[in-house]
Amino acid sequence: MKNKGSLVATTTLKDEIAVNMVRSEHFIYVALGTLGTYLLSAKLHRVKTEYQSYFSQLNLKLKERYSGASAAIIDLDRLDANVRFIRNKLDSEYKLRLVTKSLPSLDLLKYLLETTQTNRLMVFSEPFIIEILTNMEFDSLDILLGKPLSVDAFSRLTAYRGWTSIHWLIDTKERLNQYLFYAQRGNLRIKISLEIDIGLHRGGFETIEDFTEVVKIIQQNSRFLELTGLMGYDGHVPYVPFYINKQKAIRKAFIKMQNRYRRFVDELKKHYDAEAIRNMTFNSGGSHTYFNYSDVKSSTPINDIAIGSGFVTPQQFSYLIKLGHQPSLFLSSPVLKKLESSKLPHAEKLATLLNLWNPNLSVSYFTLGGGWPGELISPVGMRRNHWWDGNDLGYSNLLPNQSILSSSDKNNIRVDDFVFYHPW
Repeated sequence: MKNKGSLVATTTLKDEIAVNMVRSEHFIYVALGTLGTYLLSAKLHRVKTEYQSYFSQLNLKLKERYSGASAAIIDLDRLDANVRFIRNKLDSEYKLRLVTKSLPSLDLLKYLLETTQTNRLMVFSEPFIIEILTNMEFDSLDILLGKPLSVDAFSRLTAYRGWTSIHWLIDTKERLNQYLFYAQRGNLRIKISLEIDIGLHRGGFETIEDFTEVVKIIQQNSRFLELTGLMGYDGHVPYVPFYINKQKAIRKAFIKMQNRYRRFVDELKKHYDAEAIRNMTFNSGGSHTYFNYSDVKSSTPINDIAIGSGFVTPQQFSYLIKLGHQPSLFLSSPVLKKLESSKLPHAEKLATLLNLWNPNLSVSYFTLGGGWPGELISPVGMRRNHWWDGNDLGYSNLLPNQSILSSSDKNNIRVDDFVFYHPW
């Protein structure tokens, strides 16, 4: 009976395994069917690729005047509108300073100096300072460094006419002493602006004690050093950690920054008379924060606002568009090749299936330039082919010198037409 019972038990186990195998096969078929149904339902609709009215006109103008070449384009009408908007926000209470690293073109700077009616520049690099001193009317300029330069760079720049129009940024006692030594050796008098830390924590004087010490050094060496103001960048203000009411948190950070700045100015008032204080430049602000200053005109110690990117409004400043700015800078490149197919290297047999699933990848375009940090903005419906992208940064392709873009077969784009990017 025992052996018979064992035989029955074995037979039952085999039957159970067979049933489970049938169930597994059924599950696989159901899963494949579900996946197929999902892919069919997820199949993307064909999108028409065409220019918006603005870029259609721009495309025609470029083909007339600049055919076959990539270009950066500045719309002067939009630029002028941004100048008026910024000027209206700041009124005449603040002096406006152009940030040259964000406007790296001498012609553009000359245009903006005239339209904004300012003579103030913020410059960050030795080579661009040389460009400005060599090619612009330096006698009429007021140049403030946006970051400190080494004493070696300072010594090289003193060989150029117009170097005395520069306010040299000092962030430490050690750097001040280096500049002082050079000035004493060459019998020079240097304009000094002190960098103060008002919350960004990227260098500069953080404590009143350290600040006061260098102020006294400047006063004791007034034959060689002249204090012309302060620079404290408020770039940290918009990036408060997330709160339920983020705008309230930003406002609180802005007021805190103002109070920190005021403490340094109040300390200066103990060492300089009222007229000297009135003639000093107290710089801050930027494209991320300038609009906050319209509410504190009567209370802020700051009298000089630096702005650069806000004039041209790149993509990373898109929130300025909501305020009233207009994008005025675009990158363009002509289509070199248009292929009515979209084959993938090493996976040619999959191309038909992929294009069936996403018909908006079925036509390929190769442009003259590419790999640029920016958002494809026109024609609408054209897109990067993510199967070709070399990484997830959004600006690199398998062949970045001939970027591949894709669209559906519902398009009116031809070879020599231009593709437009809104730079980040």
